[in-house]
Amino acid sequence: MTTYNSIESITDYTINSAVLTTNGRSAEEVDIKRLIISFQIYENIELPFLTADFLFIDTANIIQDMDFQGGEKLVVEFQHSEEKSTGVSITKEFLIKSVENVIRADEATDSVQIHCIEYHAFTSSVQNINRSFVGSPTKIISSILNEFLEKDTVRLGTDLVNDMKVIVPNLNPLQSAMWLKKRSLSTSGLPFFLYSTIGTPNLILRDLGHMMEESVINLNRPFIYAPSLNTSQIDMQKYYNIIDFSIKETEDLLQIINQGLVSGTYNFYDTSTAVPFQVKFDVEDVFNELTEENRLGGDNSRYVYGPEYKVKEKKISQYSTKAITQMSSSGAYRTGINNFRSYQDDDVGGNHRKKIVSQSLKAFLTKSPIEITVSGREFITGDNNYSLGRLIRILFIDTESTSTNQKQIQFDSKKSGDYLILAAKHTFDLSNVRTKLFCGRLGSLSGDFAL
Repeated sequence: MTTYNSIESITDYTINSAVLTTNGRSAEEVDIKRLIISFQIYENIELPFLTADFLFIDTANIIQDMDFQGGEKLVVEFQHSEEKSTGVSITKEFLIKSVENVIRADEATDSVQIHCIEYHAFTSSVQNINRSFVGSPTKIISSILNEFLEKDTVRLGTDLVNDMKVIVPNLNPLQSAMWLKKRSLSTSGLPFFLYSTIGTPNLILRDLGHMMEESVINLNRPFIYAPSLNTSQIDMQKYYNIIDFSIKETEDLLQIINQGLVSGTYNFYDTSTAVPFQVKFDVEDVFNELTEENRLGGDNSRYVYGPEYKVKEKKISQYSTKAITQMSSSGAYRTGINNFRSYQDDDVGGNHRKKIVSQSLKAFLTKSPIEITVSGREFITGDNNYSLGRLIRILFIDTESTSTNQKQIQFDSKKSGDYLILAAKHTFDLSNVRTKLFCGRLGSLSGDFAL
């Protein structure tokens, strides 16, 4: 294996190896770890694979000699400098999906940017599934990923349906898993998410209920945005610093109303009997249930839906905003001996309601999002998942106490809260690692919070 050398820089992370291989006309293997200038790795709770961008310097005709055709593999092992004593590192396999840009820096140097996806997404793309499966949706998903991709899946949550029979309709393994995930509900009617993380080698299949019930991972050291305060006013040893934040495209309640996820009438037809199950949906009931179950964070008194919104003195959740009809039950697998549910099959109106609850909560989860940029140290340890699906506490100093009453610092109870990490961008540059977190929530912290 060839190793190409370039100028090394001192960073708070180390690339132990970055092995590039090809299965083309002549199988070749080179280590380009010293040529990489920077890279980004992206996590998304809606995707069962990671994506990444790498920027490296080509001074030895690597692109030409390896004859890039779009199927090359890049295996990267890296670790934070503080983990050298523990030996814990992160290894990820990527497919080079495309060469995004090649810029000639001088006569002997090219700057090359490549876009990558996790390698099991490539393995999935060349396979096709067209056969039947029996069991709960999450169990079927786990079986498919293990059989076809040799990927272990951590399943957390209890399925609402355990006797489903489906025929996967000519989909590749990841498409099959995502199709079944849409039908995966917990016993409370909360959605499941299937995703890949930077900190673990396996995939994770987890329901929203387990995420919201879990303890905040930084409860004793929350993230705080307080650039105008000095260390005499606030003990920064008790907090993680937020470098930057962004709040935009938030509180779009109208869009959720137009989707019928605040109120509506839903008809689920059983084609074998021509009898519908009718569900009158009211999202206020959903949030009241979550409050009773203590799943909203804080003291559960404030959440991202205002229950007192009214039009013509009537609560908007009590209107029938949409009338939606869906074919559900067919009885295709009811033989009288071995009875199974088909993909949308349900014979209980309450279970049909849970399908709507799942869609509604996913919409409200991103109604009040926030992006924060922080040090990446806490998210690239390699011993566990500390990003997707984890709850973090974020605090903002309210503007009044900052400007007029700095001796009595208080928190902004609107922006502050316990947020669920939905996506992350980890940027490894010439000197450090920074992580941008995209977070959502269903509830808010309430009351006054003094330092």
